[in-house]
Amino acid sequence: MSSFSFVLPADFADYEWEVTAKGCFSEARMTVSGKHYRLNFYDAVRLGQEIESELERGEVFFEPNLVIVRSVTKADMEQAAEQLVQSGQVALLTPE
Repeated sequence: MSSFSFVLPADFADYEWEVTAKGCFSEARMTVSGKHYRLNFYDAVRLGQEIESELERGEVFFEPNLVIVRSVTKADMEQAAEQLVQSGQVALLTPE
């Protein structure tokens, strides 16, 4: 397994409840083997709402480095990042 780091803003604990309720978060960073990635986390409900909204406006939905988790919590995001690294799927991400 490659070494990696997963970083959230220093004050994330202060507003994690709000992120979880909102169902999306795009300020997570991960570094794997010297490459830096910004991850965009969504829960399934919020993702559906975003897709529907874009389609209703006649647009397409696209989000680089999209990661769907059960709930947008620190624990679920950390687990997802680790899973991306362990499974080798990190190679499919777009670095910054």
